[in-house]
Amino acid sequence: MQVLLLLIENSGNNVSKEQIINHVWKESVVNDEILSVAISKIRKALGDNARQPTFIKTIPNVGYCLISDVIPLAENTLTDEQPLNTVNQQTNTLKYVVIGGILLLITIISILSFYASNPESKTPNLANISSIAILPFEDLNKSQDNIYYAEGLSDAIISQLSQVKELKVISRDSSFNFRVNRDPSIIGDSLKVEALLDGSLQQTADQIRVNVRIISTFDGRLLWAKSFDNQDRHVFQLQDKISHAVRKAIQPSIAPQVTANTKVDGQAYEWFLMAQYFWRQRTPTSLLKAETYFKHSLELEPEYVDAQIGLAITYGQFHYYANWRARESVDKGLPYIEQALTLEPNHAMALAAKGMLLTLKASYSENPKPILTEAQTLFENSLALEDNATTRHWYSSLLNQMGKEALVIENMEHAIALNPLSASLKSVYSQYLAIRGKLDTAQKLYSRALILEPDRAAQVIESTHIFRNTPNSINAIAKWHVNNKSLFEYCSSDEYCEQVVFAYLSIGLDKEASNILARMVSKHEHFKHSLKLIDYGLNNDLMNAVSLLEQLSKAHANNYKYKQNLAIAQYRAGLYAQAKDSLLALNPDWQNAHTIDVTTDNYLALSLYGATLLKLNKQASAEQLLNNVAQFLHLDKVQDKAQAEMVLAQVYAQLSKPAKAKEHLSNALNLGWLETFDREWWTLKDNHLLKPIMNQTDVEELVATHQENVNKLAEQISLVF
Repeated sequence: MQVLLLLIENSGNNVSKEQIINHVWKESVVNDEILSVAISKIRKALGDNARQPTFIKTIPNVGYCLISDVIPLAENTLTDEQPLNTVNQQTNTLKYVVIGGILLLITIISILSFYASNPESKTPNLANISSIAILPFEDLNKSQDNIYYAEGLSDAIISQLSQVKELKVISRDSSFNFRVNRDPSIIGDSLKVEALLDGSLQQTADQIRVNVRIISTFDGRLLWAKSFDNQDRHVFQLQDKISHAVRKAIQPSIAPQVTANTKVDGQAYEWFLMAQYFWRQRTPTSLLKAETYFKHSLELEPEYVDAQIGLAITYGQFHYYANWRARESVDKGLPYIEQALTLEPNHAMALAAKGMLLTLKASYSENPKPILTEAQTLFENSLALEDNATTRHWYSSLLNQMGKEALVIENMEHAIALNPLSASLKSVYSQYLAIRGKLDTAQKLYSRALILEPDRAAQVIESTHIFRNTPNSINAIAKWHVNNKSLFEYCSSDEYCEQVVFAYLSIGLDKEASNILARMVSKHEHFKHSLKLIDYGLNNDLMNAVSLLEQLSKAHANNYKYKQNLAIAQYRAGLYAQAKDSLLALNPDWQNAHTIDVTTDNYLALSLYGATLLKLNKQASAEQLLNNVAQFLHLDKVQDKAQAEMVLAQVYAQLSKPAKAKEHLSNALNLGWLETFDREWWTLKDNHLLKPIMNQTDVEELVATHQENVNKLAEQISLVF
């Protein structure tokens, strides 16, 4: 309906696919297929024919247009003085009825008819609930010393309800955002759920009373409520009782739940909750605290399965958020997971955690295939038992390593649906998209992550994977570096150190970069390769750059970045036929340059392809393609304005329009364009697509001024240390 109404509002005018997607699915990352499905459904409802349309015409490479007449319906204001022919005209006009009005009327009648015959359907009853959010339970004691237990109780219920296959359960990261504002309608709109579950916990002596209720987010109606009493030392029995009661209320026909008679020392449980709290912060310091608390818990309860799993996951996270090698993380973590699975072979999170560790193991194994296959089976078994966002996220990492791009996207989008307010998930997903060359989509998604968590501690570093360098971003990195010197003393996080090194090298702060490199005990292989590539680029060692990227492309067959860089290296080395082949291997649908659609994600690669065709004397195709790129960029749809201006400068340089090229180069530099060495590995003066205009005096002056500004920026930052 939203798609149809948008077309009605723009009747007679072409509406681009991007306009429709931005209007209807503005909060989601979707592809064109979902729009095609919507248009197909509208046509089916109207009896329209795509080849001989009466209502909606497809505009190739653009979008759609509503071609039928649309006249707004208005009240009959006919006066006695109006002539009869006017009345007849109005009567004839009614033949062109507003399509949206008819469909809307049909929809309303259908809904009213349904409600009339199903009076109980006006708000969801418990048996019809298919989605729910569990809020953190409130600790009603004045001392607030049970807050860990209260939140642990909510976590346990989330975990157990996630095992109900027909029920969508929102992850804690999103539902716990509503710790203060518990308005059902707001929660329903934000998390797209039909109901919320919340509760409170109160302790007197050694007795605990927990009050639980389920509320409709449709109208705030109380759907179910119950109180539970238990002794403090039987907290696990209490969790099981509440979870089973809620499941029974939602699905009355379920079989009686078989619960483990879990008895864990109260202090061990408290250590476990403390460890979980620090594990979720995912910083080198907090992970060390999590390791300590999990170990304390296991000292008191050696067979405490959840603590074993938590410790194993913590060791896995040391690789991603600290400076541990993958092998070290796996060797430390696997024994704990094996112990956990010996005690509980069908523990969903244990299966997923082992899958995560095996994914790491495959990254350094000489024979990764059987390891990846085993990890995939573990993830599938885990998801069959419990569907949660963390498992989907880890599974995406495995699928990414296996080159299954469609499944990566499917699982990441499923994870975000389960955890819609997670800035972390959106950040990870945006990095996946960036690696695949979908930089503009990645930037838009990451911007949404920043809205969710504007003070995210690691955003200064994370954003370097998504956005280009600017003077402001380099200054922010330097400031962050100075304020977090402890992280750089021994480079407790390779990830942090790598990105700071790239930033400093980009503006010529080689000494500061070398100081950090000297403290890096270990270096990821991809980082070593990037450093080599930068060295080759700065020394104009073009054939070695080609050779390195050929090796990396063969070793990492599914890595878009290596293949794209290979095409660039081949172009820079004058290997134009090879560059064309590399680009077509990445984009087989580019074989016919006349039918290529320019998008916000492919305009960078298309500018290189157009330049390559020029070098291969495909003049007509090249010029048409480059002109299409220029026209698209003038529509101002690209998130990174400085990069768009730089590409316009490159395109006009290739089209032998030096005045326009200089104008856009100046615009790019004024917008803060800087060399970004984990994107390109050369400086502005050696830009291969600007070469046709580089010998012009005014362009040389622009480049010289740019270099002076870079030097000033470097001097300014060096004073901070």
